[in-house]
Amino acid sequence: MAGHTYPASREEMGQHLLFVRNDWGLLEKGGKMRDLLASLHIGEEDIMRLLKVSDVEYLLYELHYLNKYIEEEFLFMATITQLHEDQRAFIEKVTVLEAENKRSHTLITEKEAALTNFESSREAHNHIYEVEVKALEQQCIDEGFIWGFLKGVRLVQRKSGVEVEGLTLSQASDDSPPDSDGDEIERELQKAFALEADDEVVDIE
Repeated sequence: MAGHTYPASREEMGQHLLFVRNDWGLLEKGGKMRDLLASLHIGEEDIMRLLKVSDVEYLLYELHYLNKYIEEEFLFMATITQLHEDQRAFIEKVTVLEAENKRSHTLITEKEAALTNFESSREAHNHIYEVEVKALEQQCIDEGFIWGFLKGVRLVQRKSGVEVEGLTLSQASDDSPPDSDGDEIERELQKAFALEADDEVVDIE
């Protein structure tokens, strides 16, 4: 309409633009604003300004920028809402990962403790086994030496016909250990004592 003065500059134009402020609720736009953290509002003074505009062209100008502002604010708040949702999902994921990490550390600790106990048990078992085997080897050596010595005494007693004092009948018998070759031992003792003939005399003091 004639007589309306348009803003002369961008700054002056900005003063005449309509901005959303407070108190008046904005209807949902296609259901997209339902999940926003806060509602968008149009102030009462903004509505009154629109009603007082006499120039239709300028009114459309105001409405255009009002709509643009609402769209930008909607996109901003929708983005903020999405960021909050992403942050909440991230925190939940971190919580799950921390719980899994804690369970993993607990399992590793239990496995390490079990392995330590196993190593200690194996070391003790190896020590006992080594002691027992050495003792058994020594026993076998001692028994073999004693049995060989008694076998030699028996041979001397048989060749000389003299009874050795302190030698029992079982010790002087022909019994030999079940896992030994009596003939072989006897041959070795014969070589040791150089008993080559049956008529050789051995003196026993």
